[in-house]
Amino acid sequence: MTTVDHAGARRRPWTARIAAAAGVAGIPVHLALAGEHAGHAPAVLAGLAVLALVCLPCGVKLWRRPGDRAAWLSLLALSGLMMLLHLGMRPEGAMLAVVLAVPALQAVLGAVAFFHRYG
Repeated sequence: MTTVDHAGARRRPWTARIAAAAGVAGIPVHLALAGEHAGHAPAVLAGLAVLALVCLPCGVKLWRRPGDRAAWLSLLALSGLMMLLHLGMRPEGAMLAVVLAVPALQAVLGAVAFFHRYG
């Protein structure tokens, strides 16, 4: 079983809730960006749509079961992938902070949750 059922996970679900909300909040942003590319870049459209929907199951799991180890591992893996993809766009200035804010927040929350449970 992949669920970590510690009392602390039930009492302090804030890390999971914030991480889940941040991930789910990215869905409309990615879908809006996908709409902008619909006419001229169908591959980008498909990629953005898939990436947007990948966040949903993980976010729902973290919201419902803050101690779900598999959901946390998925979140951390997706955050790392998201950082790499965003850096591949070569953002500059303020855009760099904007595109890295959500994956960085999720990675920090994942680390806090991990060290809180196992540290």
